[in-house]
Amino acid sequence: MFSHVFHILAQKGSTVITVGTDDPILDVATTLAQHNIGGAPVLSPDGQLAGLVSEKGIVRALSQHGGDISTLTAQDIMTRDIPTAAPDDSIYDIACRMTWSRNRHVPVMEDGKLVGLVSIGDIVKLRAENAEQEAQELQDYVTGRDHAAVRPPGDISPVQCGKKES
Repeated sequence: MFSHVFHILAQKGSTVITVGTDDPILDVATTLAQHNIGGAPVLSPDGQLAGLVSEKGIVRALSQHGGDISTLTAQDIMTRDIPTAAPDDSIYDIACRMTWSRNRHVPVMEDGKLVGLVSIGDIVKLRAENAEQEAQELQDYVTGRDHAAVRPPGDISPVQCGKKES
Protein backbone atom coordinates (compact mmCIF):
# COMPACT_ATOMS: atom_id res chain seq x y z
CA MET A 1 0.00 0.00 0.00
CA PHE A 2 1.33 3.41 -0.96
CA SER A 3 0.59 5.78 1.92
CA HIS A 4 0.90 9.51 2.24
CA VAL A 5 1.33 11.91 5.13
CA PHE A 6 -2.35 12.84 4.99
CA HIS A 7 -3.20 9.22 5.89
CA ILE A 8 -1.37 9.65 9.20
CA LEU A 9 -2.95 13.06 9.85
CA ALA A 10 -6.39 11.61 9.15
CA GLN A 11 -5.81 9.01 11.88
CA LYS A 12 -4.16 11.14 14.52
CA GLY A 13 -5.62 14.52 13.73
CA SER A 14 -3.86 17.76 12.96
CA THR A 15 -3.58 19.15 16.49
CA VAL A 16 0.07 19.96 17.13
CA ILE A 17 1.59 20.78 20.51
CA THR A 18 4.00 23.66 19.92
CA VAL A 19 6.32 25.79 22.01
CA GLY A 20 7.57 29.33 21.52
CA THR A 21 11.12 30.41 20.84
CA ASP A 22 11.32 32.24 24.19
CA ASP A 23 9.80 29.44 26.29
CA PRO A 24 12.16 28.39 29.11
CA ILE A 25 13.58 24.92 28.52
CA LEU A 26 12.15 23.63 31.80
CA ASP A 27 8.68 24.66 30.59
CA VAL A 28 9.36 22.93 27.28
CA ALA A 29 10.37 19.73 29.11
CA THR A 30 7.19 19.95 31.18
CA THR A 31 5.08 20.36 28.03
CA LEU A 32 6.68 17.31 26.40
CA ALA A 33 6.17 15.24 29.55
CA GLN A 34 2.55 16.37 30.08
CA HIS A 35 1.60 15.42 26.53
CA ASN A 36 3.79 12.29 26.44
CA ILE A 37 5.54 13.43 23.26
CA GLY A 38 9.19 13.39 22.25
CA GLY A 39 9.36 16.63 20.34
CA ALA A 40 7.52 19.80 19.43
CA PRO A 41 7.78 22.41 16.70
CA VAL A 42 9.09 25.77 17.88
CA LEU A 43 7.15 28.76 16.60
CA SER A 44 8.49 32.29 16.34
CA PRO A 45 6.46 35.17 17.82
CA ASP A 46 4.81 35.67 14.41
CA GLY A 47 3.72 32.01 14.30
CA GLN A 48 6.28 30.80 11.76
CA LEU A 49 8.12 27.49 12.15
CA ALA A 50 11.53 28.29 13.65
CA GLY A 51 12.75 24.79 14.50
CA LEU A 52 12.05 21.72 16.53
CA VAL A 53 12.87 20.91 20.12
CA SER A 54 13.20 17.29 21.20
CA GLU A 55 14.08 15.13 24.16
CA LYS A 56 17.41 14.49 22.46
CA GLY A 57 18.08 18.24 22.30
CA ILE A 58 17.21 18.67 25.97
CA VAL A 59 19.57 15.84 26.96
CA ARG A 60 22.34 17.35 24.82
CA ALA A 61 21.81 20.77 26.44
CA LEU A 62 21.85 19.19 29.90
CA SER A 63 25.14 17.45 29.17
CA GLN A 64 26.68 20.71 27.92
CA HIS A 65 25.22 23.15 30.45
CA GLY A 66 24.45 21.06 33.52
CA GLY A 67 22.40 22.98 36.08
CA ASP A 68 22.55 26.11 33.93
CA ILE A 69 20.00 24.55 31.60
CA SER A 70 17.30 26.50 33.45
CA THR A 71 18.58 29.70 31.83
CA LEU A 72 18.07 28.37 28.30
CA THR A 73 15.06 28.80 26.02
CA ALA A 74 13.65 26.64 23.24
CA GLN A 75 15.48 28.84 20.73
CA ASP A 76 18.81 28.03 22.41
CA ILE A 77 18.52 24.28 21.93
CA MET A 78 16.15 23.77 19.00
CA THR A 79 17.23 22.14 15.79
CA ARG A 80 16.91 24.75 13.07
CA ASP A 81 17.60 22.81 9.90
CA ILE A 82 14.79 20.28 10.00
CA PRO A 83 13.08 18.45 7.20
CA THR A 84 9.43 19.25 6.61
CA ALA A 85 6.70 17.42 4.77
CA ALA A 86 3.62 18.23 2.75
CA PRO A 87 0.38 16.28 3.18
CA ASP A 88 0.87 14.62 -0.24
CA ASP A 89 4.41 13.39 0.50
CA SER A 90 4.84 9.64 0.63
CA ILE A 91 5.51 7.94 3.96
CA TYR A 92 8.57 6.30 2.40
CA ASP A 93 10.06 9.69 1.53
CA ILE A 94 9.38 11.02 5.04
CA ALA A 95 11.00 7.95 6.61
CA CYS A 96 14.07 8.53 4.42
CA ARG A 97 14.23 12.19 5.47
CA MET A 98 14.00 11.19 9.12
CA THR A 99 16.77 8.64 8.72
CA TRP A 100 19.03 11.00 6.80
CA SER A 101 18.54 13.94 9.18
CA ARG A 102 18.39 11.78 12.33
CA ASN A 103 15.14 13.49 13.37
CA ARG A 104 12.22 11.55 14.81
CA HIS A 105 9.68 14.29 14.07
CA VAL A 106 8.80 16.06 10.84
CA PRO A 107 6.50 19.09 10.79
CA VAL A 108 3.86 19.00 8.07
CA MET A 109 3.48 22.30 6.22
CA GLU A 110 0.81 23.46 3.80
CA ASP A 111 0.83 26.91 2.23
CA GLY A 112 3.52 28.00 4.71
CA LYS A 113 1.46 26.96 7.73
CA LEU A 114 2.04 24.17 10.23
CA VAL A 115 -0.79 21.66 9.76
CA GLY A 116 0.54 18.58 11.55
CA LEU A 117 3.48 16.64 12.89
CA VAL A 118 4.57 13.14 11.89
CA SER A 119 6.70 11.09 14.24
CA ILE A 120 8.65 7.91 13.60
CA GLY A 121 6.10 6.20 15.87
CA ASP A 122 3.28 7.31 13.57
CA ILE A 123 5.07 5.77 10.60
CA VAL A 124 5.78 2.50 12.40
CA LYS A 125 2.13 2.27 13.48
CA LEU A 126 0.83 2.88 9.95
CA ARG A 127 3.29 0.40 8.42
CA ALA A 128 2.31 -2.27 10.97
CA GLU A 129 -1.40 -1.71 10.29
CA ASN A 130 -0.81 -1.89 6.53
CA ALA A 131 1.23 -5.09 6.87
CA GLU A 132 -1.47 -6.71 9.00
CA GLN A 133 -4.19 -5.70 6.53
CA GLU A 134 -2.17 -6.99 3.58
CA ALA A 135 -1.49 -10.30 5.35
CA GLN A 136 -5.21 -10.70 6.03
CA GLU A 137 -6.09 -9.91 2.41
CA LEU A 138 -3.55 -12.46 1.17
CA GLN A 139 -4.87 -15.07 3.58
CA ASP A 140 -8.43 -14.36 2.43
CA TYR A 141 -7.32 -14.65 -1.19
CA VAL A 142 -5.55 -17.97 -0.65
CA THR A 143 -8.40 -19.49 1.35
CA GLY A 144 -11.10 -18.05 -0.94
CA ARG A 145 -12.78 -16.14 1.85
CA ASP A 146 -14.49 -12.92 0.73
CA HIS A 147 -12.63 -12.76 -2.53
CA ALA A 148 -14.21 -12.94 -5.97
CA ALA A 149 -10.99 -14.01 -7.73
CA VAL A 150 -11.14 -17.49 -6.18
CA ARG A 151 -14.21 -19.42 -7.21
CA PRO A 152 -15.63 -22.13 -5.00
CA PRO A 153 -15.70 -25.69 -6.38
CA GLY A 154 -18.51 -26.33 -8.84
CA ASP A 155 -18.35 -22.85 -10.41
CA ILE A 156 -17.63 -22.42 -14.09
CA SER A 157 -13.89 -22.71 -14.65
CA PRO A 158 -12.08 -19.40 -15.14
CA VAL A 159 -11.16 -18.17 -18.59
CA GLN A 160 -7.52 -18.97 -19.33
CA CYS A 161 -5.08 -16.14 -19.85
CA GLY A 162 -5.02 -14.82 -23.38
CA LYS A 163 -8.36 -16.34 -24.42
CA LYS A 164 -11.44 -14.19 -24.83
CA GLU A 165 -14.84 -15.31 -23.62
CA SER A 166 -17.34 -15.94 -26.41
